[in-house]
Amino acid sequence: MMENRFSHIEIALVIGGTAAVLMLAVLFNFPLAAAMVPGFLMLTVIALKKGYKSSELWQFSITGIKRNKNIAWLLAFIGVILPTWYYSGTIGHLNDLFLSLISPEYFFTAAFIAAAVMSLIIGSAVGSLSIIGLPVMGAAEALGIPAALTAGALVSGAFVGDRTSPLSSSFQLLSFSVELEQRKQLKTIVPTMLISAALTACIFFVVDQIVDKGSAGSSVEGMNVNELLTGSLFVSSLIPPLVLSIMILLGKNMKLSFSAGIGSAAVILLFRGVPVSEWLYGSIFGTGALGGFQGMFPFIIFILIVGAYCQIIEDTKMIQPYISRIFRDTTSLPKNTAKTIGVAAGVSLISPNQSFPILLAGRSLLPFWKTHFSKEHLARILADSTVVFAGIVPWSLLAILCSTILSVPVLAYAPYAVFLYLTCVVTMLYSMRKSRQAKKTVSAAS
Repeated sequence: MMENRFSHIEIALVIGGTAAVLMLAVLFNFPLAAAMVPGFLMLTVIALKKGYKSSELWQFSITGIKRNKNIAWLLAFIGVILPTWYYSGTIGHLNDLFLSLISPEYFFTAAFIAAAVMSLIIGSAVGSLSIIGLPVMGAAEALGIPAALTAGALVSGAFVGDRTSPLSSSFQLLSFSVELEQRKQLKTIVPTMLISAALTACIFFVVDQIVDKGSAGSSVEGMNVNELLTGSLFVSSLIPPLVLSIMILLGKNMKLSFSAGIGSAAVILLFRGVPVSEWLYGSIFGTGALGGFQGMFPFIIFILIVGAYCQIIEDTKMIQPYISRIFRDTTSLPKNTAKTIGVAAGVSLISPNQSFPILLAGRSLLPFWKTHFSKEHLARILADSTVVFAGIVPWSLLAILCSTILSVPVLAYAPYAVFLYLTCVVTMLYSMRKSRQAKKTVSAAS
């Protein structure tokens, strides 16, 4: 491997140019996979000029694609599992339960918790907002409750699962980028999620006491809770997510786990009398806001191209010398946590989607963190920064989708999306605590 000689201008052209084309693709609704091609070609041309052989770049690309193939499979499973759960009644019954539990007195708190639970179950911010966000926003309008505040609570809840659920594409991408097994990653990122979610719920509870809700009634119209909990259809609809969760926690193969989640739901929907043809059509082409395999396919192609792109950047060590200049301190966990959050914020600001910064930041920072600290720390910090930043960057595709679903501008709901800010503060304090614990252990040993 040659010594890296990439200049600031060349790096700016590659990364900045790629990000600019992706932003245009989001703006004009152009396929993201096709929008990656100019940046990929630019990266290839510059690498060739630096002396890398085309055969080397080809091998780098194949390595990146192979590394991402398991993610591609999982994304395909996610595309199929959500429509299957829709037809089995899982999503509909959970939505009814959440709405029946929401009351004006604790409206924002309940909205946050409902969106959080739904997103943890289905692993998608957009999916959870599509399912539960629309009826909650409608209830807020009927009750005269501020739309921006409601949207902030819903988006906060939606990102609890988007960063944490094993069904989430961002969870899988992060697992790949930091080379961490999914069960270890889940164990690593749950503590700061629980702290951030608890603090967020407390904040919205206080907001509930402050915001005047006028003469709104005591509950949002919905099904009776007791009727739901005692209904056999409701109980059976919980089986698919329960099966999937148990298999993941037991450390079973992800393909097998998702197949079990799909298979158990398929049995239920057959008992409910859903035609096989309707289910198969929905699984492939989607139903409502759930896109199915077809909706996920362009994203799978995009992820594979980004994998090849990031692998070339990694193997040519294009930005490693600059990373080394930023991360000079190899002993302070809090300092490097702050720097990593800063890098994550910078990459997120120039990216129009969530996956690109996760892969780029993860693959670029992994060598440093693996050498001097641990992959687990890097996974936690990126989950609490890069993954959630996509919900408040106005030109991010994910933020635009959240805004479109809720009919509230990004800049209107962003100040109230408390969870997306708290995660950075919590992960910083968590690193400080871990650092103090390590120093005490060293002192006690000596």
